Amino acid sequence: MTEDDLPYLQRGRQKVETTSSALISSSKYLSDYRIREWVVTQSLRKNGRDYPPTFGIPMLIEAVREVQDHERIEELFNEARKDWPEFDKWLDERWLSRLRRDDMKSCPEGSIGGIWYKQLVGAQMEVDIIPSFEPRSSFEYFFLRGVQIHDFMHILSGGGFDGLGEIMPAFLKYGNLFRYFNAELAGLLNVQNTLLTIPMFMRGPLHYPALFPKMWDLAHYALKVGERSDPLFLPRYEDWLDLPLEEARRKFGVRGARTIDTSRESDFFNEFTTSYDPDPPEREAVAAE
Repeated sequence: MTEDDLPYLQRGRQKVETTSSALISSSKYLSDYRIREWVVTQSLRKNGRDYPPTFGIPMLIEAVREVQDHERIEELFNEARKDWPEFDKWLDERWLSRLRRDDMKSCPEGSIGGIWYKQLVGAQMEVDIIPSFEPRSSFEYFFLRGVQIHDFMHILSGGGFDGLGEIMPAFLKYGNLFRYFNAELAGLLNVQNTLLTIPMFMRGPLHYPALFPKMWDLAHYALKVGERSDPLFLPRYEDWLDLPLEEARRKFGVRGARTIDTSRESDFFNEFTTSYDPDPPEREAVAAE
């Protein structure tokens, strides 16, 4: 078959010879079997009780940290430091929280510490999402501090601690990092965020089409909050746990945020319920934000 005999969408394909005995690509993400497994599984599967949504995350984190170009990220951080004294100081200090769950036990109801404490107790969880470690570079520090403040991003963005609620801190991060860093660095800092979040937007319309418009509304809302807000990776939220939620949003420069209950949709998304009727007025309200 000649080139002219092929459907026009298939013309121009070039075969690349290799001596590799394994799948290999010019994309380091496609070349890593752990990342391929994660993306395929998370993009195409249905949600179910037999496979916790966090099950593959430790393997994904390990893979991403191995394939990323740490030296390039350090170079870009150093460039960003030059004209940003606050960021320069933040990277030099490498302050890490030693907060434990019971430290928030006395926080007032409705405060950011009180909200977080109630969530942790209800879920029978501790503060650390992953085991802590001593960062050896600016990038490792940025990563670890991002893990430490993840639940604050839930609270400040208004996202629930549930399946669809994860959309909001994820897209808050997109909006915020792409505002304060150049595109290359923002992209590199969002690799793990992308691999964790975007597969939801494939399996959503495949298996839960009634939820798909709401998912995009939440993403758009959170992206805009991130773009409008101060750099949210810099504050020491742990020093202000007693602040009421709205006061905390003002304190930390979180603009345009409001609390959105996604528990009903998340129950359906997680297949804990069997039916879901979208609410068009609610969708329009979220989109308007």
